[in-house]
Amino acid sequence: MQKNKAASNCVECVLAKQCVPSGMPANKLFRFENIVQTNIPYKMGEALFQQHTETSFLYVVKTGSFKTKMISPHGTEHVHNFFLPGEVIGLDSVGLGMTLNSADALEASLACKIDYPSLRMLRKEFPTLSDFSVKLYSTALASMSRVQNIISLQSASSRLAAFLILYHSRISSSNLQLSSFQLPMTRQDIASHLGLAVETVSRSFSKLIDTGCINKDGRKIQILELKKLEQLANSSAR
Repeated sequence: MQKNKAASNCVECVLAKQCVPSGMPANKLFRFENIVQTNIPYKMGEALFQQHTETSFLYVVKTGSFKTKMISPHGTEHVHNFFLPGEVIGLDSVGLGMTLNSADALEASLACKIDYPSLRMLRKEFPTLSDFSVKLYSTALASMSRVQNIISLQSASSRLAAFLILYHSRISSSNLQLSSFQLPMTRQDIASHLGLAVETVSRSFSKLIDTGCINKDGRKIQILELKKLEQLANSSAR
């Protein structure tokens, strides 16, 4: 059903105002559509791209969600980040022409694939695209900074609280009243992302429930006391 409802062109896409073509005049969007493949379907667990492979593409999440992960030479996996609709994957790799990590779908998802060399050519014709590119990179850097701040927290429950607050803010940008949401990632993914053991994540969820901050039903999270959750997130910074 996801695939049938998704618009096949940029003009009709619900994400158009926050996506790359928002930096172009409406009557010139066809130029951008010529360099992008839209509505590429990915099954849960399917790879968007693999680590250490040549790349010249950016990917925009249209529906669903993805995770990026890095594999060390010793085979250890670290979940680097999570990406939601409207967010761009591959900004850290496309300039080098080599992927720094792998990206997998967390659920049935759709993504759009942008040819970066062609996008660079378009930027020369449409200066507003360059302005949007600066905004895009700035947003990506800010996201990385927030993730690093979360990992710097000493308390495991504080890390988890900060993670939930950040995730909540990202999915509720268009609906500030949203208090319940579904986590697409597993506890293992969260643990890897936060640098914690899976058992520690489970205990931290229990603590957040016991303190009245959240309710949890499977992967469904309901924030009951946002201020209390924020206080817990800020209570153990190094």
